[in-house]
Amino acid sequence: MHHTLPWQQQKWQYLVKRRNASQLPHAILIKGREGLGKSYFAQSLAELLLCQKSLEKMEACGVCDACQLLQANNHPDLIIIRPEEQGKAIKIDQIRELIIDLNNTSHQGGFKIVIIESADMLNVAAANSLLKTLEEPDPHTVIILITAHPMGLPATIRSRCQTLSIDVPEYIIAEKWLKQQIPEGNIKLLLALAENAPLKALDLAKEEDLNKRLEFFSHLDALQQGKINSVQMAAKCLNLGLENLLITFMYLVNDLIKIKFAAAENIVNQDQLEMLSNFAGKTSISRLFAYKDQLIVLRQHLANKINLNQQLIIENVIIGWMGLECR
Repeated sequence: MHHTLPWQQQKWQYLVKRRNASQLPHAILIKGREGLGKSYFAQSLAELLLCQKSLEKMEACGVCDACQLLQANNHPDLIIIRPEEQGKAIKIDQIRELIIDLNNTSHQGGFKIVIIESADMLNVAAANSLLKTLEEPDPHTVIILITAHPMGLPATIRSRCQTLSIDVPEYIIAEKWLKQQIPEGNIKLLLALAENAPLKALDLAKEEDLNKRLEFFSHLDALQQGKINSVQMAAKCLNLGLENLLITFMYLVNDLIKIKFAAAENIVNQDQLEMLSNFAGKTSISRLFAYKDQLIVLRQHLANKINLNQQLIIENVIIGWMGLECR
């Protein structure tokens, strides 16, 4: 069974109170940045509502027939919808199938729960079809939408949901939880790289990801020494993906700005302090802020699903990085 995470407790208690008072909203939009456990929270709520013995309790019992079905990923009254392929849209056919299912009574006589992951990936037709269901709610159906990009959803859908924000935890809470998961990890670095999102930090702790990061810095060093050019660097960075690369360079430029303002103790990439300090001495504040603006625009284009030529954009990002040096 899923359990809510320490930084989610206040929001969880609020929803349990609403459930106990029979005031649970029929549609809930769970938002928050990646790595905060939005899906864990949604699954925990689904389990609570479907459990046959959870009345007045804070979480599902884990032993009743419904809980057994949930643990086997086989409960007929829990419907999970997500893009059929990563990065692709949720299609209208998926929502049409959902509507047909919701028109039938629940198999176990209780709630029907729908979880829509990456809800901002609903295409226009799918969103319009879902809207009709939200406008005519069934009292025994709860639809939970999950997104890291709520503005990617039509305002008409957002307005028909109660929004629940999963917020970034305080550092001490994130640190304590992460230490329990990886006692030997570099907790401070991982949380800094993950912007304090604990599950993202846990993902970053995988040896493969850490090795990729170190490889990136070795390539960056070779680039700055003139051992490779920007096109070769771009080819080496393709496996990181455009979004990750933009985030990485955003951290780097923010770190350089902090060093310029004598706040090196607050940089994210503490293990690269020597390299960044040397580079900071070769650039100016005005160039750093101009480059940061360029990265912000590219990230906005990505968030708005504007088609970008990844190879070309990566090359431009790297050329922009090299252009930071005052010659």
